[in-house]
Amino acid sequence: VLVVAGLAVAGSALWMTLFYPQKEGTGDLLFLLRLLFSSGMVASIVLGFAAIRRRDFAGHRAWMIRAYALALAAGTQAFTVGFGEALFGTGELRGDLYLGVAWVLNLAVAEWAIRRPRVLVGARR
Repeated sequence: VLVVAGLAVAGSALWMTLFYPQKEGTGDLLFLLRLLFSSGMVASIVLGFAAIRRRDFAGHRAWMIRAYALALAAGTQAFTVGFGEALFGTGELRGDLYLGVAWVLNLAVAEWAIRRPRVLVGARR
């Protein structure tokens, strides 16, 4: 169910990017970023599903964390756009970059979460 729902979210993002008119004040960079990151979400979900079918739990976890990070970027964009505009001003290219920073930031945090050393609770040193 979650795979289908995630693919529906990513597919709708691709569909809206390709077939809806661009919002005024956004540029070609945002169009390309939306294509890149929504395709990345599709790829992450498919690779995560393939990993769990192989019983590769670590691979599944990593790919699904990446997909989740991409899906949550809309929430992070509220911060990157708000702080970006406050600190650096507005404009088409700047606005596109502020939105793109959210995807990159979320993926960076996801990679940190995937690669950080595991600490076993109750383990002796």
